[in-house]
Amino acid sequence: MVTHISKKDQSKQKGENSDVHAVDLTPWQKANLEYRKKNGQDAPWSPTVIDGQEKEEVQLPENASDLPAEGGSLNPNGSFADRLPKLKYERNSVLYRRLAIIITLFLIPLLFALYYVSPLSKLSALHVVKNDAVSKAAVTKAADFKLSQGLWSQYFQRSSNEEKIKKALPRVKNVAISIEHFNEFKLAITEYQEVAILEKGDSYAPVIENGKVLAETVKEPAKNLPILEDFKSQKRILAVLTQYQKLSQELRSSVSQIKYTPTSANQELLNLLMNDGNTVIINISNLAEQLKYYPQVAKELKGKGVVDMEVGIFTYPYPKEEKKATTKTNETTTANDTTNQNETNENTAENESQSETNNNSQIGQ
Repeated sequence: MVTHISKKDQSKQKGENSDVHAVDLTPWQKANLEYRKKNGQDAPWSPTVIDGQEKEEVQLPENASDLPAEGGSLNPNGSFADRLPKLKYERNSVLYRRLAIIITLFLIPLLFALYYVSPLSKLSALHVVKNDAVSKAAVTKAADFKLSQGLWSQYFQRSSNEEKIKKALPRVKNVAISIEHFNEFKLAITEYQEVAILEKGDSYAPVIENGKVLAETVKEPAKNLPILEDFKSQKRILAVLTQYQKLSQELRSSVSQIKYTPTSANQELLNLLMNDGNTVIINISNLAEQLKYYPQVAKELKGKGVVDMEVGIFTYPYPKEEKKATTKTNETTTANDTTNQNETNENTAENESQSETNNNSQIGQ
């Protein structure tokens, strides 16, 4: 006998079977099963325990916040704020960040505009430091900076002002311009050192380390610097100074005068007058190389003389005529001193005699 079961009875039977095993469902499965019953849908999964089978782990959705609480139900018509309590906080954070960016974009140009019209954007003072031979007033005048004018426009054009200073003041080797105290310029000066003195008739002109002869002159040469004589070419002076700077400090201090004495056969010939009274004949090109042997050669000399280093090293005493001239000069100087002393003594005696006569006259009166 065949029994026909209607679809309604089959669905009812399935629901009863599902209710039988409902006690073995997880809270999430219970909520899902209830939701599907309301919508007339069957659960696509089987109970966790059926006829003694082991429980199978149910993969939860990635977003656990979408799950309802135990015993609750899913509400498809609910708002996101109900299911995600932190959504408002996140939205507010995004709004605050955007607001901060907008305020910053407007605030930066405003600050630049305020700075541009304020006194801080104008040059207020110049400070010259590390200068020695050149005066601060001369540097300030040569720099040609404009006070109370734009600071940054002048700072970005500082290279042209540095060139003006070097051109106006030959002693200046380098100028470093920097900003200090917000709107002031500091000019750090590096000067060329004086390395020699050039004889110009009755006066002397300083010679700096780059070979330039300064226009300023003095009546007395500086101490501990060699005196250059008969030099006309700056190129020749620079060549001599280049070799001279290679010498040790002891040798440089021992040179009193450097005289340029070219011949038709040798345009580089020099006569060096040493502080110990000797004369050295040497070439410009090998001045530093050969003069280093001078201290040893000078020790072997018997008296004052000439050390010839033009070709090799030879020594010989001064000619007798030079000795006679030197002796005669010394005798003349001594005679003049004696004469002056006698005249002084005579004047003193006359003054004493006149003083006694005056005293006697006063006593008689």
